[in-house]
Amino acid sequence: METALKPTDAQYAAIRGNDPAADGNFLYAVTTTRIFCRPSCISRVPRRENIRIFAGADAALAAGFRPCKRCQPDKAPEADPRLERARALIDRRLADGEPAPSLAELAAVAHMGATHLQKRFAAAYGVSPRGYAEARRVATLKQELRNGSGVTEAIYGAGFGAPSRVYEKADRWLGMTPADYRRGGEGLTVTVAIRRTSMGLTLAAESPRGVAALLFGTSAATLLDELQAEFPAARIERNDASGSEIFAALEAVLRGEPVPRSLRLDLRGTPFQIRVWTALQAIPAGQTRSYREIAAELGLPGAARAVGSACGNNIIGVLVPCHRALRSDGSLGGYRWGLKRKERLLAGEKKTEAAAE
Repeated sequence: METALKPTDAQYAAIRGNDPAADGNFLYAVTTTRIFCRPSCISRVPRRENIRIFAGADAALAAGFRPCKRCQPDKAPEADPRLERARALIDRRLADGEPAPSLAELAAVAHMGATHLQKRFAAAYGVSPRGYAEARRVATLKQELRNGSGVTEAIYGAGFGAPSRVYEKADRWLGMTPADYRRGGEGLTVTVAIRRTSMGLTLAAESPRGVAALLFGTSAATLLDELQAEFPAARIERNDASGSEIFAALEAVLRGEPVPRSLRLDLRGTPFQIRVWTALQAIPAGQTRSYREIAAELGLPGAARAVGSACGNNIIGVLVPCHRALRSDGSLGGYRWGLKRKERLLAGEKKTEAAAE
């Protein structure tokens, strides 16, 4: 029987990012649920210490784990070989330190028209070929910084032509400057307050940039663990007297009012995730959108699964209303903090909307 391994930093990053590029390289199992998944599965990301890595489905099954019904890791992936050739060319060029291939080069290797390739690639992987290459560069940059490379060395090593471009987008890509990321986020302070609200026990976290997290749970210890997993190197300062503006905004939204314009949200994620979270904020209270509809609004009609993944990775509950995203058949889909909370939120918003008419 194959020995299960704990995830490497790269594997855990792929699991957290629901990275389809990692599919086929490994599977991960969760010791608490006894279920194993593909890296791209949009199920809620488990705690790192509960993850075990397997090379294939046979090994996971032999160890007593069950295949996930959502991502079906025991079945062969239905990947379009033409798109896989294009994606492999991007990976190969970047691994060799060369510029990413042009759209024309990708179209040639895939034997598809450039426009058709662009659309099919985005539908399959949730991002355009250019966006995929950028995401791979950012992943390499993060790994280089974590490995102790100097900032300039890491930037050029990841294939970026100039440091200025990285610094321009560092806030979105890394959530901090490259130097701070290299130190593991040391120096970032997150102020935390835990109170009981209409959503149950609620944790509000605030960084210098704004609301960093709004989490719901059953115990303070669990909430703090969840926050620490999101900000592993940050300094967490608990002050239950803080966060008044955040808690007031939460209760206002639960009453059917909009998020106050003065409240800043510290959105940290991939460019695609931030686009999804921004689209969610545009959905009026009392209304819903399907994952497919949100994907279409973003110009990526085939990226419904990736939209669901982005919703699952949202850590600013209610204020970024991922509860308003449903499956195409109208069913609830998933919700990071439990389907009962999601159902209650939607019912409350519809009731408030009906009373206002």
